[in-house]
Amino acid sequence: MGSLGRKPIAMLFILAIVLLLAACSKSGADGDAFAKEILKQYPALKDHKMTVIEVKRVVDGDTFETKSGEKVRLIGVNTPETVKPNSPVEYYGKEASQFTKSKLTGKTVYLFADAGDKDKYGRLLRYVFIQGEPAMFNETLIREG
Repeated sequence: MGSLGRKPIAMLFILAIVLLLAACSKSGADGDAFAKEILKQYPALKDHKMTVIEVKRVVDGDTFETKSGEKVRLIGVNTPETVKPNSPVEYYGKEASQFTKSKLTGKTVYLFADAGDKDKYGRLLRYVFIQGEPAMFNETLIREG
């Protein structure tokens, strides 16, 4: 067999090795030091789906939109309404919204799913962690917002 016959075989061999290495590499929380830190503090989230994404904008105190266009609702938090159609702005709603904007806008966040994936409005229901801050943002909002 000439050198032309060996090139496709060599390329297939290299491709097989690359695919094997990719399959064996760690992904998600296993290969992410910050995710490991989160799971150390919140071990109940270990088997929950995790996504890392950037926040595009904050809708109100308990809802934001990701760069990919998905809306996310914080689990366990219900801030006063500021953008509900045909409803007045509720007391402290602007403050809660401003607090969330100041903390999340433009930040990379780690989202952890729970038992229910979406609410009746199609928003993702998630526990949220700001990259580099191991305290759950849902808790921070309740304590400080």
